[in-house]
Formats: sequence, structure tokens, C-alpha cells
Amino acid sequence: MNGRLWYAHRARMSYRIEIGESLAAAFGRIAAEEIDLAAAELRRPDRGQAVHNARKALKRLRALLRSLRVTFPKKLFRAENRRIAAAGRKISPLRDVHVQLRTLGKLPGGAGPAIRRIRRQLLRRQSAAARGIPALRKTVRQMLDVSRQNLASWPLGKATTANVAAGLKRVYKQGRAAFKIARHSPTPVHLHEWRKKVKSLVFGLDLIKGLGTGKLSRMARSGDALGEALGDDHDLFMVLGALRTEHRSHPAGDFPPLAKRINLRRAKLQKRALKMGAKLYGEKPGAFEQRLDRHLRRAVKI
Repeated sequence: MNGRLWYAHRARMSYRIEIGESLAAAFGRIAAEEIDLAAAELRRPDRGQAVHNARKALKRLRALLRSLRVTFPKKLFRAENRRIAAAGRKISPLRDVHVQLRTLGKLPGGAGPAIRRIRRQLLRRQSAAARGIPALRKTVRQMLDVSRQNLASWPLGKATTANVAAGLKRVYKQGRAAFKIARHSPTPVHLHEWRKKVKSLVFGLDLIKGLGTGKLSRMARSGDALGEALGDDHDLFMVLGALRTEHRSHPAGDFPPLAKRINLRRAKLQKRALKMGAKLYGEKPGAFEQRLDRHLRRAVKI
């Protein structure tokens, strides 16, 4: 599929529950669309961005499952959640290399010896990983075909707006807990875990923001900005780690000032993220759930 056709195809797809659409119909439609999108992206020639888009489709698919988690048997939910997560992990190495190369390109002083060596290493890793794309595509497609069949067979006729509100409350509560941990101990691991919870909430809000008030849309935009800040921080952390490892083996004069600039940038990103997090997670989970349920009951056809 060429770029123009792909963008036209993507524009017809909608990762949201439409007004008047039943939850069962919306779930089936969105799940099929995200699986189709992930498969289509892995066929694109622009493998770096395509893999990034495919992983986002899989993350949205998992967020969709979480939104109606309480309606699924635990065993089935866990099996599909694990399968989709495993599919995402299989393509993660390509995405990680792509993001690190992009982050390197944004660093000031990008012509120094330390950055040149890391860039060459990443390009070699990217080429090696790209050679495995055909087999990887086949494996991921097979995994998603199983998920497609299983998700299509799940009975959702009794799903209610209260189920969606309860599912998103769970996601919100997990993000709130991760925020508190990151605020008190902002380690790379804690910040990254928090970011994953933030992205789950954003995708959940994307599902329903067309059904509620402007507050839901604003909350989704705030969460998206927060996720971007945390993502930029994590990308810089990964690049700094690679630079530091290379510096130990081959000391470079440009490394110390570059590391200082990266750490200063990370400190600013973390400060901004924690400030945004305090606003995003300022509401108690129970009140958040009640507000969602009120909006959804007025707009969704059961």
C-alpha cells in the first residue's frame, strides 16, 4: 500500500466509540481495525516509522481490551492480553533502534565522535533487525489472526457503560499509583512504568472522548502531552546509556558536555511531567468513574 492510499485508509478508521453505536459493535469494529492496521504497517517499506505505528496499534488494542475487562472471563482476557503484548515485544527492537536514531539526530553537537560511533552501531543493528522482517511479519500475523478469531467470538451483548467506566477507572487508578511512586522515586524504571500507564489511560480516553464533554478531550490531550514528555525522557536515558557504554571503551572528549546537556534536558522533562501528572491524576478514582458513567449513559446505545 503506497503512502497516499495508506493515509486515506487510516482516515476512514476511527479509534473511538461513535454516538449511538452499541458497545459490542464498537468493540468488534475497533479490534478488527487495529489488527488490520498493525498488519498493514508491517508491510510498509518505511520500516522504522511503520514498526512504531504497528506497536501503537497493538497498544490501542490492549487498551480496548482493558476498557471492557470486567465483561471478559479472566482466563481469556489474560491470554489475549499476553498474546498481543508478546506480538508488540517481537517488533520492539526495531522500534527502539529507530527511536534512538531519531533522538540522536535531535541532540546538539551531533557531529561529535561519540555520537558518530553510536550512530554507526545503531545503523548496523537496524540493518540486522530489518533482515528478519519477513519472518517476523509472518509470526506476528499468525499471532494476530488467533487474537482476531478469539476476540470476534467473545459475547459482549451484555456489556454496559458501567463496565467501560469500571475498566477505565482501573486504568486510571493504576496510573495514579504509578505517578505517586515516580514522584517519590523518579528512577528511569518508575518513570517508564508510569508512562505505560499514562498511555493506557490516553488510549482509553480516546475511545470515549467523542461521547462526553470537552473535559474528556482536554484530559486526553493532557495525558498525551504527559506521555510525550515521559517518552522523550526515556529515549534520552536510553541514548545516554549507549553513549556512556561506548565512552568507557573509547573515551571521547565530546561525551562529558553532551551527557551534561542530556541530564539537564531530562531534569526539565521530569519536572514538567510531574507537574502535569499532579493535574491529570488530581481526581479520586471513584469520582472519575462516576463522571465517565454519566457521560457514557447519555451517549452509548447498549
